[in-house]
Amino acid sequence: MVDIENAQYCDPRLIGLYDVLNAGDADYLFYERLIGARPVSVVDVGCGTGVFAVRLARLGHRVCGIDPAEAMLSVARSRDGGDLVQWLPGVASQLPREMQCDVAVMTGHAFQCLLTDDVVQETLQAICARLVPGGRFLFESRNPACAPWQQWSPDCSRRVVQSPAGELVSLYHALEGDGPDGELLAFGTHYYFAQSGAELVSRSVLRFMTQAQIARHLALAGFGGVEWYGDWSGAAVTPSSRELIAVAYCG
Repeated sequence: MVDIENAQYCDPRLIGLYDVLNAGDADYLFYERLIGARPVSVVDVGCGTGVFAVRLARLGHRVCGIDPAEAMLSVARSRDGGDLVQWLPGVASQLPREMQCDVAVMTGHAFQCLLTDDVVQETLQAICARLVPGGRFLFESRNPACAPWQQWSPDCSRRVVQSPAGELVSLYHALEGDGPDGELLAFGTHYYFAQSGAELVSRSVLRFMTQAQIARHLALAGFGGVEWYGDWSGAAVTPSSRELIAVAYCG
């Protein structure tokens, strides 16, 4: 068995499964509606394999996608429509200093991969500095009040998918411990490839912040008003909301 930290971003076998495991576009449709039909300049921070960045570019927006995982960017560049997007390796603080955009997005709960206050502030300040006055940052984080990790046990999370090559892959999540250590949750995703017999564990850590904590970070980084939503239909945030979706205005 191979055990790798964040293997889903670097192992070719798992990168090939990334779009399969993250199918569905309720979040994309929601953000597209917020961005609107008028062409604007958008930066997709943590763009992954580039699905959303290409969608936005096909809608007529001017899009830059940035991600620290070169293997993910390789998929993004090679996908149909990839030539419509400017792709950059790195994190938000490495975006060109002269960049000015109307909207920044961070999808796929990527905000939860920012594990320390320093990294959160570095990211938020970099994004705010590259937004035009009144520009918006759209992102989401899972609501810790719902304890979503309770469903991340082998029994609850086990599933079987088919890879693009036709191989059946079974997978499940397993927590390391009983739950979060403070705000941080460590877990492993276990994969078994039926045809090759390969077994792989990808170790991950996510940060779960409350709405109030996120709001404080946004204010400290220079963002002004924030609109909050609790799901992809646009409902208000409640204690039972699974999502904390933020539309933060710069300045």
